[in-house]
Amino acid sequence: MNYIHWLPWLLYGITGFYYYRDFLYKRSGDRTTAQQMFALTLVLHAAVLLYLLYELRRIPVATLSEALSTFVWLTALIYWVLEKGLLTQLKADRSMGTFILPVLWLLLTVASLTFQANEPIAEVLKDVSFEIHVLTMLLSYGAFTISFIASLLHLFLAREIKKRDLRLFYSRLPSLAFFDNISNRAVDVGLFFATIGFALGFYSALKVWDSFLFADPKFFVALLSWVIYFVHFFGRKIIGWSGRLVANLSIIGFGL
Repeated sequence: MNYIHWLPWLLYGITGFYYYRDFLYKRSGDRTTAQQMFALTLVLHAAVLLYLLYELRRIPVATLSEALSTFVWLTALIYWVLEKGLLTQLKADRSMGTFILPVLWLLLTVASLTFQANEPIAEVLKDVSFEIHVLTMLLSYGAFTISFIASLLHLFLAREIKKRDLRLFYSRLPSLAFFDNISNRAVDVGLFFATIGFALGFYSALKVWDSFLFADPKFFVALLSWVIYFVHFFGRKIIGWSGRLVANLSIIGFGL
């Protein structure tokens, strides 16, 4: 079990390499290999997590290593689904994966280096409702991470277009509409799961905390982050916000 994380780690690295080659050279062979490797990596990583679930008799989210590994898989899965849907709709390329996969690879490096098969955990971490709380929050954070990266790329590309300095980002990245769509959809997914996770966390916290909840920095910052993403969602759906404004809101929310 101490070595099981290294196989998906290797595959994420290979997948990221082919995404990078496709980003630089735009060869159809690299693009096809990147797509196939990404799908294989997701399947194998899911098998590793299922094996851990079987061996540990609980959802693998209780330790830093487990939570990071699960977070990486959920983030990769959300991006793969969003990318696949938007590529069909907007006929864009897959260059955004060039920036997401290295982040996931680095996080999985930390998870693999810190994993301990028999690491002791507190009893509360074995509670099913708490495990589901962590899982839904990891889902939301994965979606918010994708929105953050898409928002950064949106701002970089918009700056090149505004300055008429059409260099690397303009020649290699898809359109501003692609980043708008993938960022906004990721926020919608993240907000949905964050709402569920926040409610479950609030319920669990009431059973163990004696002091006022707002005095806890984790609770306060999580609530403030949720409010920012809700403003992001409300502003887009009701007021019609788009572009730079919602990109900046996504970056602020992710920063918190």
